[in-house]
Amino acid sequence: MNHICGSRYICVDDFKLEEDGRVLDSGAGSGVWIQGLAKTVPNTVQVFGTDISSNNFPETLPANVHMSIASSTSLPQEWSNKFNFVHQRFLLIALRRKQWTEALSEIFRVLKPGGAVQVVESSPSMSKGPAMEEAYRLLKEFFDRVGLFVDVAENVDKLLGAVGFEDVKVVTGQLPVGKKWGSSGEQGTRALKPGFHKMASPMLAMGLINSESEYLQMLDKMEAEWDEHGVHFLPRLVTGRKPL
Repeated sequence: MNHICGSRYICVDDFKLEEDGRVLDSGAGSGVWIQGLAKTVPNTVQVFGTDISSNNFPETLPANVHMSIASSTSLPQEWSNKFNFVHQRFLLIALRRKQWTEALSEIFRVLKPGGAVQVVESSPSMSKGPAMEEAYRLLKEFFDRVGLFVDVAENVDKLLGAVGFEDVKVVTGQLPVGKKWGSSGEQGTRALKPGFHKMASPMLAMGLINSESEYLQMLDKMEAEWDEHGVHFLPRLVTGRKPL
């Protein structure tokens, strides 16, 4: 988020969270976003987070933060028109292509009229060398085979509009990757490389690569290209409003 709207947690223009407001993080994971938000809003604001598993939920939470098990594609029925603001980010590998409309429709349902949504996703394309191009080709083929929406970041605005949101806006940030950009680029590399490493086993099982060692060697070459050329990962923030 820092590469899109600085230190703010809510990045919707002209949106003011009421002191008795309710916020939802759909697909909250470890709850890092809602815990950060809770430190910046009055304790009268109720902050909710959902995920399909409680494995990563923190053991202790502030009194106004609540986490529960629920799918982003099937939020509790009693939550209709309950929230002032809904946040969702980085569900690229969590939702199948057809599930994106379901998840965004659920956000629309649980928002109060006039409520706001922000969705953050990133494009994995950063082609500036043969190893990067090959890594992206493999990633796209893997995503296509399992039904994931590899270019969802470029389509979230259209999907939000299709389920009924208005005033849809897009802001694209730049996450520097590679030693060419100094310490911030090295931080970007540390953030991204583990995700590529985790793909080795499923890609091997699907027959997309000959061996894990060969794939990891390609990733080393990709990192060298990052360091030489300097690239930018492009997170996209998409916001919208539920009509009054």
